[in-house]
Amino acid sequence: MQAVNSVPAARDLVLIGGGHAHVQVLRSFGMQPLPGVRLTLISPDVFTPYSGMLPGYVAGLYKHEQIHIDLVRLTNFAQARFVRAQVAGLDLAAQTIQLPGRPDIRFDLLSINSGAIPEAPLEDAVTVKPIADFLPKWHAAGLGAQAIVGAGAGGVELALAVRESKGGAVPVYLIGPELLPQHGQRARRLVAKELAAQNIQFLPHRVVNQSDDALLLDSGQELKTGSVFWVTGVRAPGWLADAGLAVDAKGFVCVDQHLRSTSHDCVFAAGDVAELTGQSRPKSGVFAVRAGPALTANLRATLLQQPLKRFRAQRLHLALLGYAGGKALASRGEWAHSGRIWWWLKQKIDLQFMSKFNDLPEIPQSDYALPKHLRDDLPEQTMRCGGCGAKLAAEPLRRVLARLPQTEHAQVRLGIGDDAAQVVSASGAPLLTVDGFRAILDDPYLFGRVATHHSLNDVLAMGATPTAVLALVTVPLMAEVMVEEELYQLLRGVCDVLEEVGAALVGGHSAEGAELSLGLTVMGEAAEQPLTKAGGEPGDRLLLTKPLGTGVVMAASHSDAVSANAVQAVHEGMDQSNVMALNVLQQYGVKALTDVTGFGLAGHLGEMLRASKLGCRLQLDSVPTYTGSLQSLQVTQSSLQLSNEQALNDFNLLGEMRSDDVRLRMLADPQTNGGLLAVVPAGVAAAALGELTEQGYTAADIGELAPQQWEIQ
Repeated sequence: MQAVNSVPAARDLVLIGGGHAHVQVLRSFGMQPLPGVRLTLISPDVFTPYSGMLPGYVAGLYKHEQIHIDLVRLTNFAQARFVRAQVAGLDLAAQTIQLPGRPDIRFDLLSINSGAIPEAPLEDAVTVKPIADFLPKWHAAGLGAQAIVGAGAGGVELALAVRESKGGAVPVYLIGPELLPQHGQRARRLVAKELAAQNIQFLPHRVVNQSDDALLLDSGQELKTGSVFWVTGVRAPGWLADAGLAVDAKGFVCVDQHLRSTSHDCVFAAGDVAELTGQSRPKSGVFAVRAGPALTANLRATLLQQPLKRFRAQRLHLALLGYAGGKALASRGEWAHSGRIWWWLKQKIDLQFMSKFNDLPEIPQSDYALPKHLRDDLPEQTMRCGGCGAKLAAEPLRRVLARLPQTEHAQVRLGIGDDAAQVVSASGAPLLTVDGFRAILDDPYLFGRVATHHSLNDVLAMGATPTAVLALVTVPLMAEVMVEEELYQLLRGVCDVLEEVGAALVGGHSAEGAELSLGLTVMGEAAEQPLTKAGGEPGDRLLLTKPLGTGVVMAASHSDAVSANAVQAVHEGMDQSNVMALNVLQQYGVKALTDVTGFGLAGHLGEMLRASKLGCRLQLDSVPTYTGSLQSLQVTQSSLQLSNEQALNDFNLLGEMRSDDVRLRMLADPQTNGGLLAVVPAGVAAAALGELTEQGYTAADIGELAPQQWEIQ
């Protein structure tokens, strides 16, 4: 018996979208993992909003974190992989998901809860969904007249929330051919009365045109407006029908009573993107929430080859619409009532739902065993070989290599396919380095990219051009098809980065091990004398091309010590190549260079100072850091932090600086694909820094070289 995270994976369950149903799937798998199943969430956003609380946020009653679920944290809880990407299509025959700018992702079982696309008949209309796009536009809205187009429940709630937020002096209009079309007459009367009480003018018309400051209605009336927000119908993303899924007239996925596609047994769908055959319901978040338990049960049942559970969508349900001033409307069929009790109930329901995902419990480790039908897809031997017996099988490796892009390079005579690579050296003195580490990211493609950027840095720090790379890959035990896909995703990340810099993958070795890891041997060519850590002179400036903080943010990423946005910013920084930075620095006569990696800035700066036999004065306030990294360092740290902090003992602290200052300790944080630390002449430092910034680097001038003392101020 093994802990679930060490049980070999035999099936890939992939979730597209972090909607109201899928967050329940993730929580369930975190509470009760399914051995042998690897769970992956694909979403373009790291936070998913709870639509029922959006009006309360607009009214100023909730904070951003109260209405959003942190998908990175939730996937960590579920022991799932998180892939931040926008889905472009499906290949149902190959059972793959197409993602722009990266390789397809394979699935055994797929679930779609990605939401729908808002219908706005006019170009450049600001729609309330997707909420992530709407919120910045809402914050930018001025104090001019506010118009909400769409008089359904969402439009009514938003109009009342806008009134609460903007105050009584700002005109607010609610526009639509019919007020609350899916509610009873009594509910319409109560809402009309509330709109009048709040001085919100309801205009029973359609919008036929929109300009920068006005709306033209079908009555011929021109309405002067400041901001216009559309809360109208939705349509399905085109890639659903293009994939060959059975869809309805509007392109929504047709699903049966089990939420399974009526055309493809390996696909499930829920929420706005799905059309429940025989039980058609409005596109409302309430149905996605209620579908969550049934979807979860049926995904589990499918993987376990058990009977599926029927989902019955309620015909009548209690709808709660938030009013301004702490009141709400309750509506069910022809019955309706408004008052404070309903606002209390709405808040209670909403906050209880959100607490399930923001107050995740601690789950004790248990022993798990694979179901027999999943064990059958794994190798027979339970005791795994070491040495050459741990190599990956030849056939899946051959298939992966055939799928990788074929890169031609003038200096590579023999590459992948021969027993050894042959690389011609133009200078006769090639540079060689090796680097690598175990997976620090759960997305193998992104990990391949980051590890490649990181490994190339030692050659770049010598002012050289990478030419050829050998890879050593370790992949954990899984079903053969999953091993093949894991290896392909990883090596495709490697190859894509090498193609960007003009280098080639020329060979390597693969093996089976406890966890995914990647090591790269890099060869480079220096056009002239290689740059070293020495060569600086007193008065030269120190430029750093990237912020610090990758180590502590990654250490904190599996806890509540850092936000999902901060983690994503670090991911983007680690996926930024230093090649362009090197080009800029060479144009401005860089004298000495190194890359900031495992020893932290203090350790690598110390190496430069010793090589140059000089001192420095480092300006601590000028050292850039990633958002959230300083706060994270106050509660957690990387495993190298304490060892790296010994390098700080070599520096004199000026002024009233304390040795436990968190900004000082950040100088010891180990970096993955950190920035370049460069010595440039003082006269060109400002110009070099300006061009680095133009090239997209968060670069800074952090101090100067001095004759003797190592000082930080």
